[in-house]
Amino acid sequence: MAHFKRTSAAIVASVLTGSLVFSMTPVAARAASSTELQQQLGAAQDRLYALYAAAEQAGNNYATVNNDLNATIEAIEKTSAEIAEEERQLAEFQDELTGMAVAQYKMGGRSNFISLLVGSNSLSSLMTSLHYADKAAEHKQSVITTTRELRESLEQKRSSLEEDKEKQEKLVADQAKKLAAAQAAADEAQGYYDQLSDDLKQAIAAEEEAARQEAEAEADRVQAQGGSNAGTSSGGNAPNTGNSGGGGNSTGAGSNSGNVSGTPTGSASAMVARAQGVIGSGYSYTGYKWTGDPRTSYFTCSGLVDYAMGLAPWSNSPASYMNKVKARGAWTSNVDQLKYGDLVFFTTNTYCGHVGIYVGGGRMIDSIPGAGVGYRSLSYIGGFIGGGAII
Repeated sequence: MAHFKRTSAAIVASVLTGSLVFSMTPVAARAASSTELQQQLGAAQDRLYALYAAAEQAGNNYATVNNDLNATIEAIEKTSAEIAEEERQLAEFQDELTGMAVAQYKMGGRSNFISLLVGSNSLSSLMTSLHYADKAAEHKQSVITTTRELRESLEQKRSSLEEDKEKQEKLVADQAKKLAAAQAAADEAQGYYDQLSDDLKQAIAAEEEAARQEAEAEADRVQAQGGSNAGTSSGGNAPNTGNSGGGGNSTGAGSNSGNVSGTPTGSASAMVARAQGVIGSGYSYTGYKWTGDPRTSYFTCSGLVDYAMGLAPWSNSPASYMNKVKARGAWTSNVDQLKYGDLVFFTTNTYCGHVGIYVGGGRMIDSIPGAGVGYRSLSYIGGFIGGGAII
């Protein structure tokens, strides 16, 4: 997870002043100074960011295994359907072979050739009879060959089906573990936030609002200039926890519900438009929650893409999206080859840990701890590894 810039100490000072002015009862302990509160805020945010990153990665692991499980289930269903169809075809060919064997037995087997010679009253009649006899033999051989190939194919597919079912069982077990790990990481992040002092929570809330307003102002500037390629990156200028997964406002479960379009997005431009519509929303470490108002909505990086594509929360992780882009043959590691609406990916340590939506000009829309959903330059995150079209 990248390190993000801090806002000025003015927010902290105003929060501290407000807490002192509006306190109606004396306190025994000395209130923290502005400098001390700024230091505490910095340390708290560093810890929160680390916990959010761990919780988001745990959620990503859960989404990845979900994708693998769904793909395996689809493969099982496809193979089962193919087996059923091939079994039907095999039964038909076996019935035809049985009929041929019975007919040949009734006609006397090899002596049937002598009958052709004796029964033909001219050379032309004999040639015609031999032609049809050869065709019948070719058809019989074709039926035998097809029957044998179907049997071999069925054996292979049944074996593949058993392997997929074993894989499915393991994935189901792994899914439960990943979900438990994601919830535990979310609980740890929430627990840390809950024990922060009221002053720190107020400072965090102030930064959340500052970042939301900055992101929306940037979106307005882009719109006024006629497109997503205009303007400058706002990502690093107003960091906050973006009503982060802790944040007191967005728990792991809460962020995993939201309004889903129900219809997958059909074009890159439509996907970008949906992402632009939630700029100013906060960051969440679990999927997304869209309320219709950015001030109360939250997204992970992959949750933003899920929403933009009309998918349910936790449908994908950065890694699963990357695999899908590569499977389409659309992958490039050259920034100059990226197109509007492409997904862009970034590495965190040794794994793909972040995804955004490219909007041209070296910029993207994404969601990060400390800033939420907004425009950012590709270089702001660091660790760019490539991208490509998902639609």
